[in-house]
Amino acid sequence: MTRYILRRIALIVPAAFGASLVVFLVMRALPGDVALTILADTPHTVEIREALRDELGLNDPLHTQYLRWVASMGTADLGGTSLETGEPVGTIVGGQLSVTALLAAYTVAMSLLVAVPLGAAAAMRRGTVLDRTVQGVATASLSVPTVFASLLLVWVLLRLFRWSPPIIYSSPGEDLLEHAGIMIWPALLLAAAYLPHLLRVTRARLIDVLQSDYADAARARGLSEPGVLVRHALPNAMVALVTVAGLQFGALVSGALVVETVFGLPGLGRGIVHAALARDYPVVQSAAIVLVVLVLCVNLLVDLAYAAVDPRVHYGRRTA
Repeated sequence: MTRYILRRIALIVPAAFGASLVVFLVMRALPGDVALTILADTPHTVEIREALRDELGLNDPLHTQYLRWVASMGTADLGGTSLETGEPVGTIVGGQLSVTALLAAYTVAMSLLVAVPLGAAAAMRRGTVLDRTVQGVATASLSVPTVFASLLLVWVLLRLFRWSPPIIYSSPGEDLLEHAGIMIWPALLLAAAYLPHLLRVTRARLIDVLQSDYADAARARGLSEPGVLVRHALPNAMVALVTVAGLQFGALVSGALVVETVFGLPGLGRGIVHAALARDYPVVQSAAIVLVVLVLCVNLLVDLAYAAVDPRVHYGRRTA
């Protein structure tokens, strides 16, 4: 197991390197000039602008800029300093990551709390009105784009309840009630896109297990239908559920980019959008790499979770 974990961690390095190169080149290909953004409200000449570009290192060759940024990723600054504000990138990204991590945790928790019971109920009542309703709602939820649902929800909340996204974010330690009021709507929107995948795979897997021979044998021994579900079906469905939850985590993060921007949450999504508009290269590049590494680490944790939910899975052990 230890050798397997070390091999997987080692594979994160080339993946992060490839992603860093792509992000770096894409940012340099975008039109715009961060020097113009910084000097936008200040009368200046071409010479002043070029002097600022020299100071920021933007006139250096691309390979020099890339190597300097990669070297700074190993420091506490995590990519140097922001071209726009001069703050350490590590401080900016660290604060934003905590918000995104909380949003993702709330979304996953809400999705699992709804998907597993509903999927189990639909599987046990296959073909009934309940089953068809659950499947219909899941399909409809997948059909609505996150950006459209976000804008529609904000419009409804504003028109009907005179509620708009707050300007100032409150952490759980500052004001738990206000924090819940801020995070509940974005988490619900993300769960609406994340939950249907979990629900459908839970239902499908439970139906397969409930129709299996060993489920029939358990019934023949006198075990009730809820007992078969809890003792046999749900444990066997966990591997598929964990797999889908991990595979959809990347989609969850991409949805967070939209939701955070619409609701004004100071997470990585909103931070990347703002930094990209300002052409703040170090912030965009470092935040993107943090997201890539986060998704890769989640995939590793999902693989390790297989061994926890399925005793038949053994990593790093050869079988005869």
